[in-house]
Formats: sequence, C-alpha cells, structure tokens
Amino acid sequence: MVTPDSLGAFYAAIMSSTSTLAIGIDLHFVSTADGGRSRVLLGGNAPDHRFEYRPNWGLPGWADGEQSGGPVLGFSHTNISPGEDVRAILVPVFIENTSEWRDVRVGDKLRMYEGARICGRAIIRWIEPTTWPMGNEDQGRFTEWLIAEDI
Repeated sequence: MVTPDSLGAFYAAIMSSTSTLAIGIDLHFVSTADGGRSRVLLGGNAPDHRFEYRPNWGLPGWADGEQSGGPVLGFSHTNISPGEDVRAILVPVFIENTSEWRDVRVGDKLRMYEGARICGRAIIRWIEPTTWPMGNEDQGRFTEWLIAEDI
C-alpha cells in the first residue's frame, strides 16, 4: 500500500530537495450554481490525505486562465461541499520556473482552477519557506494551523 510516508520517501530518493513556499489561505469553494465543482471534495489534513488534491492557481496580476501548479497539503476539515469556506495550505511545486510565486504577499487573492474552471477563490493569510518534497516535520508544523479553530 502506498502511504504519504512511502510516497515522500520515493520522491526524496529520486528528487533533490528544492526550496519552495507553504502558503496558508482562506479558501472559498465556488458553488455548483456559480460554475464550481459538482461534488464534495473528500480529504482533509490527515497524513493519508495530504497532497491528494492538486489544483492549479491563478496568481495576482495574471490573466484569467493563466495557471501554475500548487498541490494542497491539507484542509481545515473533511468532505468540503461546493460553496463552503475552509482553511488550506498550498505548496507551489514549480517555483523555480514560476518566479511570480515569490512575489505573492499576505492579503493577495488567488484563483483556484480545476482545468479551465475556477472552483475556488483564496486570500493568502501567511507564507513560510519550505522544501519540495516537504518533510514530515514541516507537514506537521503547518497542519497545526489547519486544526486550530475552524473559520
């Protein structure tokens, strides 16, 4: 069985660690009626659900449709319905190729994409340096914020 730990060990063995950012966000999932997801997003912040959800993100100043990858470390609760608000932590994986990630600031707004569709809108609450792949210590430290009082 593949677990986050074994997957992390696999990536660590084949990749050198690169610097990136962990970005804490308040995220609103667009309702189905407004063009968002049609199904509940399973998962949360438990180790077996970390980095499962891999949307793309539109950065401040980018035209609609411009996107960069940023898997989600975790969410503040499980089984998120369209229209709900959650906290989340995203981790850009192509920061060396998309230097604009280094220009984002607390308070900036991001668009969350699934394909061409905007499925969420986020406000950045904090930014911390980390590495990709992300070690278990950083995962634990960052997810502490997710399990604090829900929004």
